[in-house]
Amino acid sequence: MSLNIHELQIIFSNRELAAIIWIFLSILGLQFNRKTRILSGNVVKAFFASRILFVIFLALLYSSLIVFLLHQLNFWDFSLLKDSIYWFIGSAVLIIISLTKANKERDFFKNLLRESLKLVLILEFVVNLHQFGLMTELLLLPIILFLMMIQVVAGREEKTQKVKSLIDWVLVIFGFAMLGISIQHILADFRGFATIPNLGSFLLPIILSISFIPFAYCGAFYMNLELLFIRLSIFVSNKKNLRYAKWQTFLKSKLSLKKLKEISPRINSLYHGSTREDIRNIIT
Repeated sequence: MSLNIHELQIIFSNRELAAIIWIFLSILGLQFNRKTRILSGNVVKAFFASRILFVIFLALLYSSLIVFLLHQLNFWDFSLLKDSIYWFIGSAVLIIISLTKANKERDFFKNLLRESLKLVLILEFVVNLHQFGLMTELLLLPIILFLMMIQVVAGREEKTQKVKSLIDWVLVIFGFAMLGISIQHILADFRGFATIPNLGSFLLPIILSISFIPFAYCGAFYMNLELLFIRLSIFVSNKKNLRYAKWQTFLKSKLSLKKLKEISPRINSLYHGSTREDIRNIIT
């Protein structure tokens, strides 16, 4: 049984369909160039071979548990399934990929919490309530992405700051125009806006993001601990002593990213002939 465009528009919004179409066309376009085809293939292989994939699998289980608990509390139902999937792909996976920064950025997890509670989320939700026709969305999406790319590139150098400022103003004006159109539609049909499903769609990503922070911390700890274990295997050749070094590293870390950061430079003092006493003295 095949789906026509009208049936797809029942499942997906026009903006979602536009994004899906452009992603598909981009992937298809990459396959026509041999170099980009090989490069994209290598990226996919590296991703699926990395430990990040294992953490993403655990994140999926954890997120499913949170969703189950929300369902038990009568907050979540199957009408929020699409929102949950979008949140996982658009937020959870991106958080996991950025976890390598957790040991470098001092307020990494505080910033995650702030991002989940920003007032701008209300504006984003309101703006996304109104959708244009599919053809309009297909035209707008690449234009906005192109402007955002220019904005990022222009912001890197002092001599192109005027270009960045111009793009900033264009995006701000576009954003306010979208907001105005959405507010106009809300006022025209406020009862259609002030519904329980809309409230659920707004609150769900916030609740999931806040609930995900404990897992993100555990994921960051696991990934940084694994990096230390790899370095230990370079400096300690004896298998029994290596296991002892890993165990000592785990114990001394006390599940703290800060402690792992303190232990990291000490590992450089180990050598192939390190005894257990050497390991204990150096790591502690």
